[in-house]
Amino acid sequence: MSNAFNPEKTTEVSQLSPAEIISSQDDATNSQRLVKVVAVIAVLSLLLAGYSLSKSSSVGTSPVGTSPVGSSGDSVSFENGDLFQPPKNLSELIAKVEESVVAIECESNEDGDWTYGTGFVMDTEPETDGFESVIVTNHHVIEDCIEAGNELIVRTGTDQSKTPLVKLIRWDTENDLAIIEIDEYLPGLLQSDTYAERGWWTMAMGNPLDPDFEEPVVLYNSTTFGYISYVLDKKWNYTTATINGGNSGGPLVNSRGELIGINTLASASTEDGVWNIAVDSAILCERIYTDCTTD
Repeated sequence: MSNAFNPEKTTEVSQLSPAEIISSQDDATNSQRLVKVVAVIAVLSLLLAGYSLSKSSSVGTSPVGTSPVGSSGDSVSFENGDLFQPPKNLSELIAKVEESVVAIECESNEDGDWTYGTGFVMDTEPETDGFESVIVTNHHVIEDCIEAGNELIVRTGTDQSKTPLVKLIRWDTENDLAIIEIDEYLPGLLQSDTYAERGWWTMAMGNPLDPDFEEPVVLYNSTTFGYISYVLDKKWNYTTATINGGNSGGPLVNSRGELIGINTLASASTEDGVWNIAVDSAILCERIYTDCTTD
């Protein structure tokens, strides 16, 4: 607009000193010029005030890729993030996703060993009375616990110190998926409305084991980052986010924190290259879970 405030013009006026504005003339002339200067300064002050208010009011509107923050300081939404770019509030996204991630331990049939893996809470209703959260993981993580007598443990909390009551519901060996329910409420991850695309930013979260210590150390809620390099048959999401042993069953999310896959396969060799694969979350509704709605 032609009447809009122009900072360059105010700079030019503000550089005038009082001696230059009020020259040595008769008192009446001096008074008139002084009144004009005061009036100009008053108008400019009002314009500056309006400009400042306008800038202040725009602070509450987050640019694309950021998350609005409420009065409590908590993140409100990631829904406007650019799916091809990493989130600008990455630490908040990590904190949000890890609320839904759990560690899973399954007693093995051989030598009393244990299988370690990851799971996450899906945003859907449990089937069993008294249970409050539905957990998704890989079939190979809980395979030895399908047989009676082998203990299945789910660890919750950011330090994985809680162990709620667990019930194994069903599994799908073909797609390497399983459903567990626990009697503790945890927030669930929302699924992406669309299939992943090449170039999407991704984050994998899970509980890999570092075997280089005398006693292997579980890296709870470890995160890796990358991009979707290929989507095969709208089922297998190839990502450059590293998946290690113990990450199995963990979530692969986009830059909005939406679930796009379950981390399932990984390989690395000089001959075959490096592959990190997550089975698309849509398979859950198609093959293993009969009702993915939250109503």
